[in-house]
Amino acid sequence: MQRISRRMAASAAALGAAAMVAATIASVQPAAAVPAAQAGCQIGSFALTPALGWLALTAPRTVTVSSAQFIKAEVTADAGVDAAAEIRLGWSVNGSAPAEGVFGPANFADHQEFFETRSTFALVSVGAGTTTIQPFVRLSGAANKRATVLRRCSSAEGSTS
Repeated sequence: MQRISRRMAASAAALGAAAMVAATIASVQPAAAVPAAQAGCQIGSFALTPALGWLALTAPRTVTVSSAQFIKAEVTADAGVDAAAEIRLGWSVNGSAPAEGVFGPANFADHQEFFETRSTFALVSVGAGTTTIQPFVRLSGAANKRATVLRRCSSAEGSTS
């Protein structure tokens, strides 16, 4: 009898420990590095031609800061570009027209043998409050040139202290 009760106790303890681990895993969510409004990715692809002009690279990102400061806006994308063409990058701040080369590099991608991941950032001076920033791209080159953008991500971050 004593042997059976030890087994039952051991089984009950193991079952209780497993239940506690499962409850802990179910209730704990990973901490977000950046709130959803400030960062995100898009999976679909789109083509660029010089005739299309500026196109939104990602959705707008919104950041709220308590004092005037520089916010960091970052963008990454997989891109393929025809020879003798380049993808130019501009940033729209609070719905303005895209500004090329004002907040950071303007040449986002040029021709490579294969599609390649491109990444850059901009530093944008903002006042206290909420700022919306959005990256835009256009293709620079002859009328018959083409580029394709695949997966892309962007983020906007300000000081939180």
